[in-house]
Amino acid sequence: MPKSSYSHKLFLKEYFNGLRLHRPLFYRWQLGLRFDLQSGDLNTDEYFQEVVYRASTIFRTTFDMNDSIFLVLMDYKYKRSKIRFHNFVFKQISGIQRNQVQYFKEKGIYDPTNKYDIRNIANIQTVTKMINYKNIFTAISHIDFGNRQPRLEQGNILSSKEVYFINLNKKLIFHMYDDRGLDIIAADKETLHPIYTKHNNWILDYDRAKINKLFIE
Repeated sequence: MPKSSYSHKLFLKEYFNGLRLHRPLFYRWQLGLRFDLQSGDLNTDEYFQEVVYRASTIFRTTFDMNDSIFLVLMDYKYKRSKIRFHNFVFKQISGIQRNQVQYFKEKGIYDPTNKYDIRNIANIQTVTKMINYKNIFTAISHIDFGNRQPRLEQGNILSSKEVYFINLNKKLIFHMYDDRGLDIIAADKETLHPIYTKHNNWILDYDRAKINKLFIE
């Protein structure tokens, strides 16, 4: 699939009032879900298996295999660093070509007053079935655990990378932030309703009242 002039930035402008991608999505948009991925004893194999199981199960409910997707990879820009084509996330996309990738730099996403707050961003348009999302979720779950592989970074370096899945068909955004949980926001409340219903037991209790209110009203 060749690179298109359409990007995640245009999509956000059209459907999310120009929202800029950054954590925590759930608290930055009025229509969203926040899920708890944790269960069992921390930092055991069984713990991480459950984290990835929950994330993958919710993802399969949210994305059909032929849905068009923007996969957005974001990383803190340190000196001359950049997102390289042969990074871990790109390797999880079947048949990816260099001309599919759009590269951006954005300033002040987390701190508009900090001139050093610069992010490298890469945008790839693909379809769900071309992505090994389970491997990506596994790597995200290891962000705070330097002894575990695979990782978004090589070796034991703690990663600053963020991965966002944007569903162009359903007009929603999926973001697993680490082993603790994930956020889904949507342009339309009804898009979220079947996800909310099917995976209600995994809704984060801290935000359950707020989320329930969204669907009761």
